[in-house]
Amino acid sequence: MTEQQYELTRLIRQVQSHRHLEDHVQIYEADSFDERLAKERGENEVTLGKLRQLLAGGVSLDFVDQNHHTPVLLAVTQNNVELLLLLKEYGADLLAPYHYDTPLHRAAEFGADRVVRFLIEQGADPRGLTPGGQSVLGAARTSRHSRKVPALLVELLLPTKSQRPPPPKKPKGLSEEKVLRYLEGAAPPGVSAASWQKLRRIMDAVFVEAHCVSLDAFFEGIEEQAAMNPDLVFAGIGLIQAAVAEAPKDKKVKKVSKSSYIHHGNLEVDGKLPVNSLMVTGHLTVRGPVDNLQGRSLFVGGDFTCETLKSQGPVIIGGNLEATHVQAQYNDYALEVRGTLRAAKLVVEDKHVVTAGRFEVQERVDA
Repeated sequence: MTEQQYELTRLIRQVQSHRHLEDHVQIYEADSFDERLAKERGENEVTLGKLRQLLAGGVSLDFVDQNHHTPVLLAVTQNNVELLLLLKEYGADLLAPYHYDTPLHRAAEFGADRVVRFLIEQGADPRGLTPGGQSVLGAARTSRHSRKVPALLVELLLPTKSQRPPPPKKPKGLSEEKVLRYLEGAAPPGVSAASWQKLRRIMDAVFVEAHCVSLDAFFEGIEEQAAMNPDLVFAGIGLIQAAVAEAPKDKKVKKVSKSSYIHHGNLEVDGKLPVNSLMVTGHLTVRGPVDNLQGRSLFVGGDFTCETLKSQGPVIIGGNLEATHVQAQYNDYALEVRGTLRAAKLVVEDKHVVTAGRFEVQERVDA
């Protein structure tokens, strides 16, 4: 890379996406949103002007940075259409893949919703796969940076649902045919009509790319909406139990290494469990401490037993919860147990919501 190319990458990264303003300031500090947005837009105009001068001076766009990203792959993460139009004006191919990535997949991964829509309008295939076989929607769903993009992609993909590959001869995971047949029935006991209808809409989106999906893909589609809705968790678990092709299995592991994991059956973890995102349709037994950070989901269809639980939520348990010490922190989410919560000590901080069908707690501390 030349000095000019280094400067180009620096300026590209300097273009502001307005994500913090749109995701936080607009909600929590609305009075200052317009002023701060105008300020960022003004700063972007200055940065784009510097980029135009650099490009007009003849700097080549045919290079990759130290992380093997082309200028376009860098630019799509900034969620700024004007930046991409500028690069296109000076010869950049906005749709060209590079190794195992494409601009559209990278934009989806980084939650760049404006760029995702723009690239599709420019001709990018929303059903295209990377050389490794990942779909655009898959890139968005597996990323914690991409809240808006999955819904946008589903909206764009639904009209072309007929373009999906044909269903496999031997379905694995969840098949659309079985799921739709199950969802035609009435909501099961304990699940509200509203949650049942929401599950139907979610499954329509889950199958937007294929006639069969893995349980992991199902979990990715339901997790965020289920975090505040126990009904939806148990409706989803019931759906798996009724419609999944594979029988439930008892499994024993030393650790759960996947960032997002769903197990159909009973799961035993022989050691500590730092929760990323986990759903177990049966019982969960952890022979060690369990810690789930804020926003990391833990859903269990049956009983949950562990040594200690430190929860920042959401944790939703269909059966009983048993631990020597339970600590619940922050009030963004809740610890909800449909059965009995048994603990020698329960510590509730920051007005965290803790509910249970029955409490058998020797000592409770509200801090």
